[in-house]
Amino acid sequence: MQGEGATCFQDSYLIDVREPEETMQGMIPSAVNIPLSVLAGALHMPPETFKEKFGFEKPKPDQEVTFYCRSGMRSTTASDVAKRNGYTAILNYKGSWLEWTDKQNKKGST
Repeated sequence: MQGEGATCFQDSYLIDVREPEETMQGMIPSAVNIPLSVLAGALHMPPETFKEKFGFEKPKPDQEVTFYCRSGMRSTTASDVAKRNGYTAILNYKGSWLEWTDKQNKKGST
């Protein structure tokens, strides 16, 4: 599931930093999974190694990357990790999975 949403040469990434077992509940469409526990190491990988491990192109430091998790705590940490590693277009979806699923549930009940 980790590389399903990403495509080559895309302008932005939506990265779910939850652990793989958590993503079994679902993921936001177009998101890819890089667990927070491996994010710092992943950002240091050569692009070829990154693609082999995660199944999609490694974001470039100037590409827009939005992080989310379950409730916003880990995505905040992920944003800080990415910034410390030279990424400049970082966004944090603070409401994360809980907010997104709540909005989807409200759409379905109307």
